[in-house]
Amino acid sequence: MGIYDGIGIASTASYSPKKVIRVDDIKEKYGFSSEFCEAVGYEQLNVSENEYPTDMAIKAAKKAIEKANIDPEEIDLILYSYGAFPEYFFWAEYAKIQHELGAKNAAVLRIDQACNAQIISLEYACAKIKLNPYIDNVLIVSADVFQEPIVDRWTTSKGVFFGDGASAAIIKRGIMSNRVVGISNLTDGELNHLWKVPVGGTVKPLEIDHIRQKLFRIDITRFALEYYLKNEEERKVVASRIINTNSRTLNQLLSKIKKKKGQIDRMVTYNVGKYIVKNICEAMEINIDRTSWDIGKIHGHMGPTDIFFNLDKMLNEGAINSGELVILFSAGSGFSTSSAAIEF
Repeated sequence: MGIYDGIGIASTASYSPKKVIRVDDIKEKYGFSSEFCEAVGYEQLNVSENEYPTDMAIKAAKKAIEKANIDPEEIDLILYSYGAFPEYFFWAEYAKIQHELGAKNAAVLRIDQACNAQIISLEYACAKIKLNPYIDNVLIVSADVFQEPIVDRWTTSKGVFFGDGASAAIIKRGIMSNRVVGISNLTDGELNHLWKVPVGGTVKPLEIDHIRQKLFRIDITRFALEYYLKNEEERKVVASRIINTNSRTLNQLLSKIKKKKGQIDRMVTYNVGKYIVKNICEAMEINIDRTSWDIGKIHGHMGPTDIFFNLDKMLNEGAINSGELVILFSAGSGFSTSSAAIEF
């Protein structure tokens, strides 16, 4: 039994654009070796051609609402997140989602926590339902589109290929199955400077030359290496700290729910490269075939969308059984990590 007894996941939903690009078809263009492709492990990505994040978010949300068997007007709160660039700056895209869904009674906000935003949103949703007797249904929804010239889905982050997609979940009062039994979050704030777009804000307002120099874009590997991690020793120190934060988050969660590593049945992770997922598996002493990797390798990393996207696919495929304990894990810029335990 956990602190969120009587609060659970009523439904999940996922959405992918139709276009598929196979890694084998682009690896020569980008100079990817067979060894590199084997290490990252991706096979293909779904790519949007004429849909934007809110378009896909609305489609995923509608599926989740229908599966939860509730009316949009019964939704009390909507939590929206994305990981890449928004469709427009200084725009309340979450308000568009509320309007298009017909969730006119819902308060709406954006959770800006990069790739682990869905687990952060899950904790926020559970806490709001527990503390506020007037909140019964919370919609969590995320979506991302990674496109040039603001991001190169193949090279922006070493060992991670980015796909497009959306996912959603309804968190509901009175659910006795799919129960949230624990959540753990940590942030190593000293690494806050590593991942950012270096221009376009108040420190360095956007200029024409910034566009020509390809500075107004998400380019995690390039900017981290150029500005901060200039030698191998610095890179090793940061990598070690990130691994340590990941392990602390997962161990803290296990301590909260009074479980040991060997008692975990399944893991849903964010869709980073296979070698990173393997490291997470080793830390949790779980085989990779009991994780969401088989889904991640054919969809790529979709920012915060990954968690409920993967969970939805696993549930639809019958990969999770009643009575199993499932751990959700993701990490984002900051450097922040989030993990949750769900008892099905």
